[in-house]
Amino acid sequence: MLKQNLKKIVSKYLDNSLLLSGGLDSSVLCYLMRPKLSIVTSLGPNSQDLKYAKSIAKKYSQNHIECVVDFKDIVRIVPNIVKTFKTFDPLEIRNSSVIFFGMREAKYHGYDGIVTGDGADELFAGYNYLQRYFADLRKLQEILIELWKIMRFSSRKIGETLGITVNTPYLENPLYDLATSIDINVKVGEYKSKKCGKFILRKAFEKELGPTVWRNKMALEEGSGFEEISNKFGDLIDHEEFEKESKIVALDNVIVRDKEHLYYYRIYKSFFGCPAKQSCDSLRCLFCSSCLSYPKYCYTCGAFPPV
Repeated sequence: MLKQNLKKIVSKYLDNSLLLSGGLDSSVLCYLMRPKLSIVTSLGPNSQDLKYAKSIAKKYSQNHIECVVDFKDIVRIVPNIVKTFKTFDPLEIRNSSVIFFGMREAKYHGYDGIVTGDGADELFAGYNYLQRYFADLRKLQEILIELWKIMRFSSRKIGETLGITVNTPYLENPLYDLATSIDINVKVGEYKSKKCGKFILRKAFEKELGPTVWRNKMALEEGSGFEEISNKFGDLIDHEEFEKESKIVALDNVIVRDKEHLYYYRIYKSFFGCPAKQSCDSLRCLFCSSCLSYPKYCYTCGAFPPV
């Protein structure tokens, strides 16, 4: 039923482009769509996503673009990401930058719609941090239910800024209702003596995609190579400058964790001022004084937990 539901949903978007990382979720979509255009984003020419996406696209995509960017490209678009998401959270900025480049490429090539694999990790227990709960599936189910309440995806907001419609098959019904109602036991299974999430999704497409379905989960910033920008932004600020400015920033009731964090906060403050001066009817983050929309994570600075 999972395969049939997903195939029916995807059939509505055959004229869309596809963000293809070469991981399980986007590879399944590529197989079902046979897209006219697939796009992978990479910092430099050697990322894991480039390799895996190329392999899948060769089989199932009509045209495939490798959007390879360098650090200077990222520096240019970071202010736009900070402003769009009102954040200086390094993880949010890195991951959203990956998505931005891919979606901008699709728009450049004349596409007004793009399909993403958003939601599969949340629905089918795909994130690596969830592995700590694999020995207690009842607890895992509780964690997932909480995750479903607060999950959000940067692709949608980026799509709005670029004028491209984002379609997310995993989050559409009837698949969403199926995924949130099926037994937790089918989401976690064992492969080569190791437990893994998204088991039901992997098994559903194992025949079609082969070893690809068992690719280990890689965070977006890791697979694309964008995790490297942390050190690169750090190189733009020397140690003495960081020590001095960190003390000044502390007067804003903001704690910056490293040089990359400080770089993003400078941009954030230029747009929005310091978070402590913003009116607030909720709890404030202990690390940046911004208003918290969710008590377990600060979407402004990335603190976890923020209180």
